[in-house]
Amino acid sequence: MPGLTVTEKEHWKNRIAKRIERKIETLKASDPGFFTRVGIQARQQTLDNLGLADLTQRLETIEKQEQERQKQKVRIEREMVAVVRGVSIEDLDDGCYYGRYNNEVDQAIDKRKGVIEDELLAQSDLGREILKLRAERESLLDAIWLATSPRQVKDLWSKVAELLGDEPTQLERDALAIPPVADE
Repeated sequence: MPGLTVTEKEHWKNRIAKRIERKIETLKASDPGFFTRVGIQARQQTLDNLGLADLTQRLETIEKQEQERQKQKVRIEREMVAVVRGVSIEDLDDGCYYGRYNNEVDQAIDKRKGVIEDELLAQSDLGREILKLRAERESLLDAIWLATSPRQVKDLWSKVAELLGDEPTQLERDALAIPPVADE
């Protein structure tokens, strides 16, 4: 029997990834506030870690002041329009204004937050299980290829993992244990 085609392997990767994603969503549902709490804590630790906590606090204070001034400005402008039109303020459409600091800072925060979020997840049973499933999802295509590969590829994969000190995921270990595809 010939091995799977690339299309078939991609199909199975997608199917298994969906099952893993469903399990992650089930775990998240078991404690709905868990990721919110981890996200808030990770952001704060990220800002502390990058030395941006005080600056971010100061910037947020200024942004709140600017938003309040903008609201006041819009309120006065709306009053003027209402007077000119001879209608009530409630009959006018609302206008919004949003401002943030540059994208470079956001990117640095997002990168560091991801690392810290993983560290926080690793501190609880629920978080460790989610990290394990994410690792499985990330290495899913490798596991599918390994499961359908000849012995030489499996041996090489194991040697590279050993060289790099990488621990294979459970699916990779299982794939390496599957008898190799017969060469034709």
